[in-house]
Amino acid sequence: MPQIVADLLLLLATAIWGSTFPIVKEAISSIKPFTFLAARFLTAGATLLLVLAVRSLARRWASRRAGHHNDHDRKRVSRLPRGLIRNAVIAGGILLFAYSAQTFGMLTVPAGKAGFIVGMSVVMVPVASALVLKVAPDTSTGIGVVLATLGLGLMSLTLPFRVEIGDTLVFLSAVGYAAHILLLGEYSKHYEPVALAAIQVMAVGVGCLIAALRSEQPLLIPRKSWGAIAYCGVLATALTLTIQSTVQRYTTASHTALILSGEPVFAALFAWILIGETLTPRETVGAALILAGMLVSELAPGKKQPAAQEQAAVSD
Repeated sequence: MPQIVADLLLLLATAIWGSTFPIVKEAISSIKPFTFLAARFLTAGATLLLVLAVRSLARRWASRRAGHHNDHDRKRVSRLPRGLIRNAVIAGGILLFAYSAQTFGMLTVPAGKAGFIVGMSVVMVPVASALVLKVAPDTSTGIGVVLATLGLGLMSLTLPFRVEIGDTLVFLSAVGYAAHILLLGEYSKHYEPVALAAIQVMAVGVGCLIAALRSEQPLLIPRKSWGAIAYCGVLATALTLTIQSTVQRYTTASHTALILSGEPVFAALFAWILIGETLTPRETVGAALILAGMLVSELAPGKKQPAAQEQAAVSD
């Protein structure tokens, strides 16, 4: 696959992720948060499991056509790698925390603003790597963190200089996404991406369903919410994860970081187009600083990356 095609597909995935902020904002005005998340992720999980089932059948059919239809082939197709379920559930638990914090935070935080705060996870990853792996961040990363932190302050702090609870929740979701990226950076080396994603989203869906049953009875999903659930589940979760797992091997980490840094921009754009949200001048400056911090951190001129990292996938 040509790199330009891979980049365009990643840009499509990034645009879809950005578009979910106003869609989720509208959806949770009529459906309780855990109920919405349960429906979204169970829909995504069912979609990915269907993809895996179809792919498995296709492989068996191809194997039979080639004359390799013995018991060893069937076991090879159906066997799960050791540790896949355990590690996928761990990653899914972190994803559950991140999405829950983001969704509850968006009850009070504008969609565009939430998109920029969540985008800070792109900067948090190298910082967390330094803390966990004891690798000091380079100069460009340090500058990026400073710029993004200043931007977050401008977007989130209100007179008399207090941070609203919704801002805090959305920021915590960014921390969760950063932790999730770090985990996937390790797990993706050992497991098939679509299978790993399917188990994760099912874990998130089941966790949200349990939380909804305990705290949001009766579970009500208005008819008008099913469109948002289908869009977020099938397109913004199942499809985008499939795009990532398929095409990121054909592009570099620098290209991927640049494209993913555009998610907050798409979030603000779609929030303006779909629900008429606009950022205040102060929030606009803060958003620009966050975006600048992400780009400086990942795309500074002359920044060196190991070859393995240069081809690694950067997850959302």
